[in-house]
Amino acid sequence: MAGGIAVVGAGTFGTTMAWMLLQNGLDVSLWCYEEDAARQMAETGHNPLHMSDLDLSAARVSSDMATVLDGVSSAIIATPSFAVASAAAQMAPHLTAGEPVMLLSKGLDRDGGYLFETAGKALGDTSRVAVLSGPNHAEELAGGALSGAVVASESTGTASFFQRVISGSFFRLYTSNDPVGTSICGAAKNVVAIAYGMARGLGLSSNTKSLLMTRGLAEISRLVVASGGDQRTCMGLAGVGDLDVTCHSEHSRNGMYGETFARTGISVEDYERQRVAVVEGAHAAEPLLIRAKQLGVDMPLARTVNELIHGAYDIERAVDMLTMRQLKPEFS
Repeated sequence: MAGGIAVVGAGTFGTTMAWMLLQNGLDVSLWCYEEDAARQMAETGHNPLHMSDLDLSAARVSSDMATVLDGVSSAIIATPSFAVASAAAQMAPHLTAGEPVMLLSKGLDRDGGYLFETAGKALGDTSRVAVLSGPNHAEELAGGALSGAVVASESTGTASFFQRVISGSFFRLYTSNDPVGTSICGAAKNVVAIAYGMARGLGLSSNTKSLLMTRGLAEISRLVVASGGDQRTCMGLAGVGDLDVTCHSEHSRNGMYGETFARTGISVEDYERQRVAVVEGAHAAEPLLIRAKQLGVDMPLARTVNELIHGAYDIERAVDMLTMRQLKPEFS
């Protein structure tokens, strides 16, 4: 691969991705928003804030975007979803036209638009943008756990490029031409995981938790199809695969937030401040509901989660509202 590859964002997944690319023998640069943390990484080879055991000494680390993107031929955006637009805009002047860019933060922007389209607009071409999604907790990837993901793009060439660059001895990538379905699955599974975590925090049964996860998948599928995505995506790594691990894993920030909320009623803001982590599902719920309303898609579980975390009513009432809904066929 001519040139190097930049990872923009040094959170948990961005740090892990940079380390994985180094394992593949690539020339890696890493952009960190926090200037002090970037300086410490450059000096010590370790991220003081996230995944501190990983050796990043071979990476070029800086908080200056121009420095990080100098000489690279591709880039990966690993910021939280709400920062993707800003990151892409900052990157655009420093990248050559057509150089591929991949998003680790998949989903929708605050207005209900797709992040890959938002990034594509800033970069001048949506076809150069890909989205990665799958059951990929960074903590397990950092331990070399065998894992898989899907990389989706409007362009087969863009998807195939990142498939070749990122795949390694324990990380297997598959390509997809459905960035719409992949984006919706990636955002919506986090919302369902919050609901699953709430059920866990309340001590509800396995039957109940399975019901929530399955009906959550039904909501996701309805929105994917209505948006023009491929329903098969919902049954793959970006759909069932990512939903399953996000609901069940001890590493799931969304599931853990839901569990903590059910026990304490903690706000998203306070939880994120205490854990120094972003609860992506809390930020994804409103944009998903905006798009669902535009398309006439019913998403009662997502709506309930959104209203709960914003204090519209308590969990007991939420359970009553969901269980008293009109009976209907499973598939409609």
